[in-house]
Amino acid sequence: MEAAGCTRGMIKSIMMGAVVTGSIGFIAGFFGPMIFTPQANQGPLLGIFITGPLGFILGGVAGLVYWQTKGRKNRE
Repeated sequence: MEAAGCTRGMIKSIMMGAVVTGSIGFIAGFFGPMIFTPQANQGPLLGIFITGPLGFILGGVAGLVYWQTKGRKNRE
């Protein structure tokens, strides 16, 4: 059962964008500080609390925008 206005393709685009971008943000924020400033013991928290969640949210928005511009034509 789908919500009004939500299609399977839209949900798939949003989740794919969110997972991919969130993973990239998390990896960059987690391992980046360990590589560039190894003496900073709280560096990995950047990936856990900031870049991972922000990447997830921005990726979801980007997936929605992608679906609005490209994926919707497949529905019609």
